[in-house]
Amino acid sequence: MITKSVASERLSAAGSQPFEAVALGYARVSTAEQSRSGLGIAAQRSAIDGWAASRLGQFAVEHHEENGTSGMVAPEKRRVLSKLLNRLADPADPAEVLVVSRLDRLGRNVIDVLDLMDRAEREEWSVVMLDLGVDATTPGGRTVATVIAAMARMERDMTSERTRLALAERVAAGVRLGRPVSDETRAAARRAEALAADGLTLRAIADALTAERFPRATGDRQRPWNSMAVNRALHTLHLDREAEAKAADASSSAPAAGAR
Repeated sequence: MITKSVASERLSAAGSQPFEAVALGYARVSTAEQSRSGLGIAAQRSAIDGWAASRLGQFAVEHHEENGTSGMVAPEKRRVLSKLLNRLADPADPAEVLVVSRLDRLGRNVIDVLDLMDRAEREEWSVVMLDLGVDATTPGGRTVATVIAAMARMERDMTSERTRLALAERVAAGVRLGRPVSDETRAAARRAEALAADGLTLRAIADALTAERFPRATGDRQRPWNSMAVNRALHTLHLDREAEAKAADASSSAPAAGAR
């Protein structure tokens, strides 16, 4: 993979003038009124231009704006910002810095912003958030950005571990995970089990369930059964019984009420 710095050196060597890295200035307004009037965009652009001027021509700034978009929308789901992120990830594109005047222009969801910082570190581009003084194009700013990205990874890992432990605890208590199963689906599963006990193949069981107009798990009575659907129905009963057994074990191992 060609890193952004290597791409910059190659582009500089290919041109007759000193290479300027491209900084993508991103401005956003959320309300319909702001979208129509442009309120706030000018101030954001001015702040970004001031940052570029302070870098003494090191960066050529491209301004991009997103109108009428809430900060609660994830960055990768915004029409403009998602395109900028794709450019930053492309080693052949000279864009290597994303600049915003305020953190909340990137997002109002802290996890989304932390994930974006983590992505910037992995893909080797920089984020500048002027209101926080975070400028990952400088040594000090890179240190801050690295710490933030590490915090994002740690939070994501901790969330995954908490989720895993919570699910394991529910399973141990006999809670059946997955989407709810209807009574009709269980009836079809019990019928399939009875037919299997009589020695019918999955294909024959599917034909019988179709003829008897048992609905599929989706509730569709018109769609014919097939071997895979029968197998899933039988597995449903297996999961039910497994959950019941675990619930019984959990109940029997629990201390009796009032016990000391």
